[in-house]
Parts: sequence; structure tokens; C-alpha cells
Amino acid sequence: MKKLGLLFVLIFLSLQTSAFGHDGEDELERKKTFYGIGNYDVITISQPGVLYYSVTNQIIESVENLESKVTFIGRANIGLEKVINTNGVETLSTRPNYLYNLSIKTIEGKYADLFYSDEVSELINEDKIIISDLTAELYSINIGDILVLVGMNEETTKLEVGDIISDPEIGWFEGLVSKKVGYQLGINRNIQAIIWDRRITENHFVELYRNIKYKQLRVTFRDSKPNKNWVLPTALIKNYFGDFQIKERDGTWITIEPAWRNENIQRKSMPIIGRATCNKIMWEPLLGALNQVIAEGLEDTLSKDEFQTSGGCYAPRRINRFNAGGAISRHAWGIAIDINVKSGYHPRVVEIFNSWGFAWGGTWTSPDEMHFELRDLSPSISQASS
Repeated sequence: MKKLGLLFVLIFLSLQTSAFGHDGEDELERKKTFYGIGNYDVITISQPGVLYYSVTNQIIESVENLESKVTFIGRANIGLEKVINTNGVETLSTRPNYLYNLSIKTIEGKYADLFYSDEVSELINEDKIIISDLTAELYSINIGDILVLVGMNEETTKLEVGDIISDPEIGWFEGLVSKKVGYQLGINRNIQAIIWDRRITENHFVELYRNIKYKQLRVTFRDSKPNKNWVLPTALIKNYFGDFQIKERDGTWITIEPAWRNENIQRKSMPIIGRATCNKIMWEPLLGALNQVIAEGLEDTLSKDEFQTSGGCYAPRRINRFNAGGAISRHAWGIAIDINVKSGYHPRVVEIFNSWGFAWGGTWTSPDEMHFELRDLSPSISQASS
């Protein structure tokens, strides 16, 4: 039985194909500062997008059999319409029919004190919203301000800002609320299960593997190593590449405010792939990567035809997986590019793009093998100056 249990552990841990979800927020969530939960052994389970209801129920059944504890973390992107200060003055408002976009995390109030300070957990249970430092700075938000939010259910909700905490502490989300408030905002599905016990043994992995029928999960335990193709969370995307208001079109495609688009999105001719429309910050690392592909004799492995007919860079849309929680695609910032949409990439091409600051989607939990996404400008700076 011991050998069989160890086999299940190896099988389960082998499913850790990505340290980050597609929008890049999941792994940084695992790295945040723990409070009471740090006194326990912890397993986290997630899958592409959100956990299926069937997986959620099977996790609950497993945990009950193990007599351990579990809580579920929710996430979705919702709209920010206004910020009203303590004097009743609007300090931020959007254009008609436009909204800013915020990534919001939900947590069960009864377990909040395991993950956050007593002060923060009390505020969560008072139905207040906790905001990250970068988000507060970006939108000039202060403690006590009222945020006018438009949820996934298109309902308007007003929430008082209870506290502003560091981005690592909040898990690199932009806002944090209780599950109760999350339901008011239409955040009804979970992205992650956190299981804890005084001691995690192989019995936990055997029980989980036995009960959970869907096997394409990411399981982390103790010192699981992050995937080299991690991506930036939304707060840092906005910090590095700017923020914009959006207007809905059809549930997938969005309209980005013209001023931001005109300032940041450009069209240029690139080696190999021809004319491309991207964020202006993309040109240097993209040019560097493509020129290195040419220098190493791999030009023929990239398809101009596939890029021009069905690939691309700038595309103002949400991630179109049904379970992506309304997340805005990095293509909307013009910092992601799909070149070989059908034929795949030579392994050396992936290495070259990695070296120029791009993450590759081929190793994510939900693989996106055509996708390169800019996450780091330092390689292009160092290579250009060498």
C-alpha cells in the first residue's frame, strides 16, 4: 500500500505543469504572507480558470474523510465605476458606459483570520473591501472611501474601503472581500482549494487522487517550484503598461478608451512576421527575439502566414475561456503575441523568447502553445546594452 500511495503522490505532483494561471495571479497568491495557516501543513489545488463544481464536491468529500479542513478562494474581474471620498466627493469617475477593471479575490469570512491579520479579517467580516497598495495608488483610493462597483451580474454595489495592504499580503489581487460580498458581486465560483492539517501525509494524496476524477489539476505542497513561464499579475501589468477604461461589446470583445489606445498601441513591420499591431513597449524585446531567431537559422520555423491570417498581438478582449472569471486578456494591452497558431514552435525558439523576457503559454495548466507574453523588460535592456 505504501508503494501505491507514493505512486499516487508522484502522479498528483506531476500535474503541476504551471505555477501560474493564465492571468498570472494564482502562484503569487501562494506566496503571500500567511498568518495562522503557517502553523499547518497546506495543500493547494487549482485548475485552469476555476474549479469545476464536481471537483469542488470531490475535494469536500475527501477532506471530510480525512477529517482535515478546507476553504475555497474565489476570483473574478469586476467593474469600478466611481470612487467617492469621505466628504461625498467623487474623486474618480468613468466615461459613460465605460468601467475600470479590477481583479477581486473572495475568502470565507470564518477562516479569514488564518490568512490575514486580526484587523484585516475583522474588516472583511464587516463586509468592507480591502485594497492593494498599487491599486490604491493607481486610483487615488483612501481608507473610508466608497467604491461603486459593477459586478459580473451587472448589479451595482457600494463598498467601503476598510484597509489598504501590500500587494504580496493580499496575494497580488487588487481587492479582497468576503464570500458573502463576493456573491453580491456575482463571484460564485472558486479558483483554488486550500486544505490544511497539522500534518499532511501520503493518505491525503491517496484520498484526493481516489476521489477526484478530473486529473488536470495543479497541486502544490510545501516547496513546489514555480514554473519558469510565470506571468505578471494584473496590478503589475497596470503598473508597467498602463491602465484603461473598457466598454463591453459582446461578452468577449471590449472597446478600450481611445486615449489610451492611441498613446500605447502602434503598428510596425517586424522581421519574419511582417506588419504587427502591439504595445509600443513590445517592439524592442520582440525585435530582439526575432533577430536572434534569424541569427540562429530558425527563421523558417516561424510562420508569417499563420501570424497574418489567424495570429496577432493587440486584441481588445477578455480571455474567452468560459471559466476565466472575466479576466482581460494580455492581448488587450498589446503585450502578448500568437505567431504559430497551428504548427507549434521549435524548442529553441521558445528558449530565445524566454531569454528576451517572454513567458510561453505551452507549459501552463491550460496550455496555450501559440502564446508568448511579455513579463520582463530587463532581458531586453541587458541584451541591448551588451
